[in-house]
This record gives sequence, C-alpha cells and structure tokens, in this order.
Amino acid sequence: MDISGFDTDSIRLTIELLKEDLENLTGTSKGKHRQGESPDSELAIEAYRSELESLECLVADRCMCASIARAVTTDGNAIHQEQLVEDQAARDHRLALQLDSRRKATSSDNTEQATESKPQADEAEDELLLKLQALYVGCPDEDELDQAESSSWAANRPKPKTPQPTSVCTSCGDRHVFYDVARCPCKHEYCRACIASLFEASLRDESLFPPRCCKQPIPVEPNQVFLPPKLVGEFKAKKVELETPDRTYCHEPTCSTFVPVQFIKNGVASCVRCARMTCAFCKQASHQGDCPQDPAIQELLRVAAENGWQRCYSCTRLVELNHGCYHMRQPVCVAPSFATFVAAFGRRVAVDGGMNAGSLLEPKQSLTEMPMLYSTS
Repeated sequence: MDISGFDTDSIRLTIELLKEDLENLTGTSKGKHRQGESPDSELAIEAYRSELESLECLVADRCMCASIARAVTTDGNAIHQEQLVEDQAARDHRLALQLDSRRKATSSDNTEQATESKPQADEAEDELLLKLQALYVGCPDEDELDQAESSSWAANRPKPKTPQPTSVCTSCGDRHVFYDVARCPCKHEYCRACIASLFEASLRDESLFPPRCCKQPIPVEPNQVFLPPKLVGEFKAKKVELETPDRTYCHEPTCSTFVPVQFIKNGVASCVRCARMTCAFCKQASHQGDCPQDPAIQELLRVAAENGWQRCYSCTRLVELNHGCYHMRQPVCVAPSFATFVAAFGRRVAVDGGMNAGSLLEPKQSLTEMPMLYSTS
C-alpha cells in the first residue's frame, strides 16, 4: 500500500477503521467447516490482519524517522559551526607546516580555491535539504501553529514569521511554495504536475528522451521526490532499454516486451513477462542450430569453407583432417598433438575429401553448445 501522499494522523485513523471492520467481519464469518481445515474466508481475514499490522509498524517507523530528522535539523547548525572550526584548524595546521618547511604557497592557493568553491555546492545541498525537511518533517512555523495555546500566550505571542518563499513554474506559470518545485540544471523550475508531464512524454516519444530544459537533460535522481514512484520506476526501466545498443524484444506480437541483457544467455533471450524464448540475433522465435544472422557463426563457416573443413553429422562440430584415415571416432585417451577437432560423445562419421556443403548449410546444433577435444583416428 502506498502511503506517501497521506499524513500520519489520517493513516492511523484509516487503520483503526479498517480494524473495526475486520473485527465485525470476523464475527459474522463463523460457519461450519471440517475439523483441522480453515475456510478461505478465514485465511483472507488473517492475511488482511497481517497486512494492517505491517502497515502499523511502517507508520511507527515513519514517525521515528521524522523524530530523528527533527533532532538532526535542530542540532544541524551547531554541528555545522563545529565542523567549520575544525576545518579552519586543519587549514591553519597545513599552512603552519608549509611555512615551517619553506614551501611555496601553490598548494595553499589551490586549497583556498577549493574552499571558495564549496559554498556553491553547499548552497544547492542546503536548498535540497530544506525541501526535504518541509516535505517529510514539516515546516517549523506550521508545527508551532498546530500546538494548543492558552489565551494569555495567544495575546502575548510574537507575530508569525514571514511566509515560506514561493517560486513560479516555468511551464504553467503558477506560483508554488519553494519545496514543491523541482529545479533543473539550467535553473528553471517546474511544479510537480509539469515535471511529471515532461517525464511521461519522454516515455511515449523516444525523441524526447531524456527530458530536457534549455537542451540540458533533467536528471531523475535529485527530482524523484517530486515524481510518483511508479513513474520513477518506469523511467529507469526505459533508460536501461534506450541505452542498450542492440535491443531485443519478445517475438510475440501481443507482448513485445524489452528483454534486458541480463536475461540473454547463449544468444537466447528469455522474456521477463511471458517467458517466451527469442533469438537475440534474428529477433525471431528461438530455434535449434546456428542462427543464420549470427555474424560470428557466419565468419566461422566462411573460414571453414575456405579451408575445406567438414562438420560432424551428429554434433555439427567442424572437423579438420590433418592425419589418419577418413573414419574417425572418439578415443578413450586423447593427446593434443594434432589439429583435428571432434566433439565429446561424438559418433563414428565418414569423412570424404573436401567440404560437405549440406552439413554446413543445415547445422543440427549450435557450435557453442558442446565442448571440443583433440582427436586422432
């Protein structure tokens, strides 16, 4: 169950109502059944109860994470100041060592340039942290307004702080709070609905992939907090598909699902959706023997034709006769002293002088399916 779009109180209330309905359903579902067997209705109720308990545990973990995040946010400024002091002490120590050893200040200049470039990266990181804090922890002003207060405190309380800053969406022109817009590398900003439309359009039209603004790709990692989880998963899967050089799709027209390279073994692609087998070379249904569109096989057959090699009628291995008679069989003990190849468990074959065109054009088995041994007659 996806609870990312609901607050904690609403989720807890929903769970309590569902548990009440479950108890009422349990009381009305009693019936006759065989001893030692449970009806399907009771099994479904138990599975539903287990799902609600898991959801309760998830909500509790979510509250604990929010509490830890609030503590980190509260102590973040103090920790940052301590870190700055330690960094300054480390720089002073390095400078003292350089002066003591009478080194040139080149390395210190590089260090100062690196430290000067840090605030820009820290600024972007701080902005992202503020957005995440507002989305998942809550704004401090909103938390204070939600707390109960007495009349004396309400009369003497300070004026509320300035409202949260807002940003204008580049696409629709509407104004949104700063933590509800995504920023592109070109500094343009998009609201949730508009950036989701950009990513959805890139999935439908390959020419729009990846989504861009000012001709700069919009990365999904820093902006996935503004996108639905399902859309993020589809985008990452589409990225793997479009970045694959020689794509293989299921040969079944009603399926046509992309098969990742991890599911292609020995030139055969296994569809992750319908489990059908597709040849990775000709993109048709998987077949026995060598694929006529496999460039490696065709090159090997060309070399075999030039050298007059034949193929075993049983295992379709290429055989080169350099020594012995025209009748070959697999020996008990083989010695790698001749350039004659036969397959293990091969049968006795009659070998004529020259090349057998029929065995080359109609192979019975792939050349890579069986091991090869050196053999003599």
